[in-house]
Amino acid sequence: MKNGKKFILSIVMLSVFGATVCSAAETGATFGEIISSPASPPPVSTVTFSIEISGGTPSEVKIWVQECNGGTGICYPDTQNVSMTLASPGMYTSDVLLKHADATYITCQVWAKTDGSWESSPKKNITLSEGTNGNGSNGNSQTPGFELVLFVMAIIGSVVILRKKRVQ
Repeated sequence: MKNGKKFILSIVMLSVFGATVCSAAETGATFGEIISSPASPPPVSTVTFSIEISGGTPSEVKIWVQECNGGTGICYPDTQNVSMTLASPGMYTSDVLLKHADATYITCQVWAKTDGSWESSPKKNITLSEGTNGNGSNGNSQTPGFELVLFVMAIIGSVVILRKKRVQ
């Protein structure tokens, strides 16, 4: 029984020591929330991203932006990695041009280099609006297709059936 108590006590002491060492080692940047302007941008538009970073002055800050289509489940491989500039003390901004007209959301993450090592913010998903995109059309660019063909076939079929009834 005495050995069991010593074992539990040593586990507790190691846990406390480990937590103290880990909290002391965490002296890097603290990230605020990634803010996009507009909050729900349309596809193929320019988005301004901003984030507040405290707890040190990073030597370099970049934003990683990936466009995705929620309907197909595909994220495009041409992820953008854009440098951010210091707009005011602790506030970093960058403009990013979205490229894909059929994207429905974007995933973004900010990376900051402090003391030679890179740290990252949590990832954030931003839903894109279905408003007007950069080429003047709305995000939902569906064109009439087979529905129109079926409609014309139904009209022709009705005319043929009515003529046969009149001839009889």
